[in-house]
Amino acid sequence: MRTVIVRAGLIVMLLSAAAAPASADATLSIGLQTTSAPHPTIGVAWGHWPGTVGFELEYAGTVGRATEARPSVGTITVNALVLTPVRIRSARVYALAGFGLYGEQGGGRGSGEVAAKDIGVGAKFPLGGPLNLRLDYRLFLLGPGDGSPGSPRSRHPRRLSAAISLRF
Repeated sequence: MRTVIVRAGLIVMLLSAAAAPASADATLSIGLQTTSAPHPTIGVAWGHWPGTVGFELEYAGTVGRATEARPSVGTITVNALVLTPVRIRSARVYALAGFGLYGEQGGGRGSGEVAAKDIGVGAKFPLGGPLNLRLDYRLFLLGPGDGSPGSPRSRHPRRLSAAISLRF
């Protein structure tokens, strides 16, 4: 019986030592998206960030119904993220860049899907274990609009958000 326990313990230690570190993460964010004025936004993302360079797929949208004065906005983007050597206490600063689709709806009209690029910067603060707090700023660079009523209200909307990220 004792040898079975010893062997089981050795197997568990070997498997633990051979296990790959966490490299994927799921993120839930809340923030403010600007079009004509700041609007509350919620986003979700899944990413793979095994080292200095990673990527994420993100969907974010404004909260509430669209009105003439306050359009609803939705984005879906794929981003490359790069950890920089800059640290702010225990936080790691990162840069991001990506592309995707941007859409506005409000006042009985919509922009449809507009090609978008985004660039930004953020910081990851470790909270303990697999949890991180992320603070993130993104600038969206929208494709050329023709100025028609269906065009986005701003060619350079921005988003500031705070997020909880879970590594697994």
